[in-house]
Amino acid sequence: MSLVVDGRFLSGRATGLHRVARGFVAAAKEAGVDLEVWTPGRVDDPLADRALRVPGGRLGGRLWEQVILPAAAARHTIWSLTNTAPLARPGIVVVHDLAATVGPEWFAGSMRLYAHSVLTSARRAKHVITVSRAVRSELVAHGVGEERITVVSPAVDGRFAPAPSADVERLRASLGLDAEYVVMVGWADPRKDVATAVAAHERTVGELPHDLVLVGSGHPTFAPVPRPSGERIKIVGHASDPDLVALLTGAKALLYPSRYEGFGLPPLEAMACGTPAIVSDIPALRESTAGSSARLVAPEDAEGWAAALREGLSGTLTRPSPPTRSWQSVGAELAASLPAGSDARPNR
Repeated sequence: MSLVVDGRFLSGRATGLHRVARGFVAAAKEAGVDLEVWTPGRVDDPLADRALRVPGGRLGGRLWEQVILPAAAARHTIWSLTNTAPLARPGIVVVHDLAATVGPEWFAGSMRLYAHSVLTSARRAKHVITVSRAVRSELVAHGVGEERITVVSPAVDGRFAPAPSADVERLRASLGLDAEYVVMVGWADPRKDVATAVAAHERTVGELPHDLVLVGSGHPTFAPVPRPSGERIKIVGHASDPDLVALLTGAKALLYPSRYEGFGLPPLEAMACGTPAIVSDIPALRESTAGSSARLVAPEDAEGWAAALREGLSGTLTRPSPPTRSWQSVGAELAASLPAGSDARPNR
């Protein structure tokens, strides 16, 4: 075994970051990378291979990552997949974004230490994997050697494909969606900028009646976002993958007015379901949607977003083709950048 994977992310609720981490581990295994996933305590998950005891208390998970895991994996390289890594045992870390550094106002005050940990993990790592050229540039600007960074972008989970019409109608009925609708995913994260989505909706709902469906819920790490209210705004909270696929399939468009992203998976998931994506014209989203039919709009430009929303509601946006990047390609790229033995190889 050459790699021990820090499986702490398997014990949390699935987020976009966790979805990518799972995909990376599964793709690396499929590509023949010799690894084991170790978790804090027993986790009922097919990816988990070995459980280590976890201390109690609020800091138990952090102590597990920084002390217990590196002590148990003393003879192996540790692969950390969710931004932070054991600081005393440099290994390989996946950095998805630097959101807590770029926009500390988007997070609770306790996240300042987290932001420092992300950068420290990257600076000390033997090797860094990140998900976009945009984040690589940010890391280099913060003192991480470019020769130690490999960009491996994720693919879209195969479950994201056009849902059967019966599934779409069933979900519409359960949510009371009796009109055309558009979707925004992650509205309770301050950097996603739900205010711009609501402003665009308010400018168009009178002339083109529709519902704005907001998916997601708050998290203790986020700064609070006022709960939107208004004509034909529906907040549905967390959506399971099957429900999200049906919701995206039936939507006229996905709105993604984010101020900052490391990659941006929801627009690709929407396009995989056959739904046009209207996204912020920011570096990571330009990169991840390059070559697609995504409609780019300047961040925080409510009039621009309203104009794009009119196009989505009137059906004049180009029908997207599904993303072509495969998890097999991801696995091959990971296999080329992960170590063959106990020491990480720098990329060449």
